[in-house]
Amino acid sequence: AFIGIIVLVFIGLIAVWFKGSSKRANESAAQFEEISKRFQGQRNFMHLVTDSQPNSIVVFDDAASYRWFNQVALDASGVDRRDLFDKHVTAILGPIEGKRIAGWIKECLDKFEPLHFTHTMEIGEAGERVYRSDFMPLEERDEMPPGVLMVSQDITDSVREREQRERVMRQLVDLLVGVVDRRDPYAANQSNRTGIVARAIAGEMGLDPAVVETVGIAGSLMNLGKITVPQEVLTKSGQLTDEESRMIRESILASAELIGDIEFDGNVAETIRHTLEDFDGSAIPDGLAGDDIPVTSRIVTVASAFVSRASQRAYRPAQDFDTAADALHQSIGSRYDRAVVSALTNYIDNRDGREAWRDFGDAPQEVGE
Repeated sequence: AFIGIIVLVFIGLIAVWFKGSSKRANESAAQFEEISKRFQGQRNFMHLVTDSQPNSIVVFDDAASYRWFNQVALDASGVDRRDLFDKHVTAILGPIEGKRIAGWIKECLDKFEPLHFTHTMEIGEAGERVYRSDFMPLEERDEMPPGVLMVSQDITDSVREREQRERVMRQLVDLLVGVVDRRDPYAANQSNRTGIVARAIAGEMGLDPAVVETVGIAGSLMNLGKITVPQEVLTKSGQLTDEESRMIRESILASAELIGDIEFDGNVAETIRHTLEDFDGSAIPDGLAGDDIPVTSRIVTVASAFVSRASQRAYRPAQDFDTAADALHQSIGSRYDRAVVSALTNYIDNRDGREAWRDFGDAPQEVGE
C-alpha cells in the first residue's frame, strides 16, 4: 500500500509537470507564431512597397550578412531567395567590393549616423556600374538586433552623360580660347594658364571639385571679351593709354555677357563679372567687398594677375615668380584676398608650382621666331 501511494504521488507529479510543460510550450509556440506572423506581415509589406523601386535595398545585420532585400537586390545577387538570407556580403559581391561594403556597414554602426558613398561595382553580366549608396543605421527593436539599411542607386547613365557634357564643354572652351589667342600672340597662353593657376589655388584651399572646375573654366574664358578690343590695342608695344587700359579691363564684362546664356555646372559668368571687384569694395561693377565677392572670383582675380605679371608682354618683360608674388602681397586687403594669395604662394613654394609653370616667362613662339 505504501509503495502504491508513492507510485501514485510520483505519477501525479509527472502529470502536473507534463501539464505545466505543455502549457508553457503551447504559450511559447503561440507567442512565436504571433511574432512570426507579425514579422512576415512586415516583410510582405516591405516587399510590396520596395519591389517596384528601381534601387537596390538591403538590410544587413551587424555582421554584414543579408537580413532582408528587395527584388532588385535579389536579381543583382544572381542566387535564389532562400539562399541569400544570412549570406555574408563578400559571398555575394566578391572579396573586394564585399569587404569595402562590410567596412562601410561597420563604420555606419560605429558612428551610428548616415553615410553616403559613390562607388563602382561589377555585378554579373552588367559590367562595371557606378552607384550612389546610402547607409542608414537601424536600432535594435522587436527582438531584432541592430543593422544597416543600404539603398543603392545606379547612376551610371547620369555619370556618363555628365562626362560627355563636360567633354563637349571643354571642347567649346578650347574653341573660344583659340579665338582670342589668334588675335594676340603675347596673350596666346594667358587664358589657359589662368585656368591652370586658378585650379591650383582652389585645390590648395581645399575647395569642392565643383568650385575647382568653375574657376578653371572662368579663368580660361575671362579674356574672351577681348574680341571686342581692336587688335592694334592688344598688340601695342608701347605703354597703353588710360582709354586703352579701360577698354581691356572692361572687356572682362563683355566676356561675362558673351557666355551668360551658356549653361555651365557652376556660375562661370558671375565669376568672371566680379573679377573686376577690389577686395576693399572700391571697384566695379558692383562695389562688392570681402566675402561678398564670390570666392571663385577672388581666386580667378589672383590667378589672372599672377599669370599676367609672370608672362612676357609686348610692352614689358616677364617678372620672376617671387617678384610677381611680392606684388600681389603688397595689394592684399585692397585688391586681393589674403587667403587666396597665401594659397598661391604656398603652391609655388611647397608644391610643384615653380617647375610646372617654369615656361610662363617664355616669349610666345610666333614672336620669338
